[in-house]
Amino acid sequence: MRFSFLKTLTLIFTAALILSSPEISPAKKRAVRLSTKNSSSVDSGETEMARGSFMVASHCEDCNNGYTIDQISFSGYDKPQSSRRETFLITNNTDRMMTGLTLYIDYRTPDGRQLHKKFIKLSCRIPAGETRQAEIATWDTQSTYYYHLSRPSRNGGAPYTVVFDPVAYYLQF
Repeated sequence: MRFSFLKTLTLIFTAALILSSPEISPAKKRAVRLSTKNSSSVDSGETEMARGSFMVASHCEDCNNGYTIDQISFSGYDKPQSSRRETFLITNNTDRMMTGLTLYIDYRTPDGRQLHKKFIKLSCRIPAGETRQAEIATWDTQSTYYYHLSRPSRNGGAPYTVVFDPVAYYLQF
């Protein structure tokens, strides 16, 4: 009798181990929350520019449905020394609505030495053949510099120039 009791106990213990094994046990139900990206996330602007749009990113007319990167132009840059904002004009010289652009702005001394360079993603809606003003936060957080065509402040400051280098722009289908 003792032999059958140990045999039965071993059998029950082995069965319990096998059934508790994750490979054999039935799947457990688990609640999983799905989340979407917040609209203020960094990539949302790029997604917004790309939705219903196509990107133009080179000088190759054959590569971009006849569009080239130099069909957008920049003018009217301004940043007085005490300003926390920079403004400039963007002209869309294409036949479609521009929905966004990415570009580098290169800040240089009048003799050509680089002071700073920054990459910008702008979401915009500029109709074909029209111009719109863009406003961005300044790179000059200490108000040390002024754009060479702007009025210098009474405190004195260093002049600089800018070079716009467009990377890509997005046109609506």
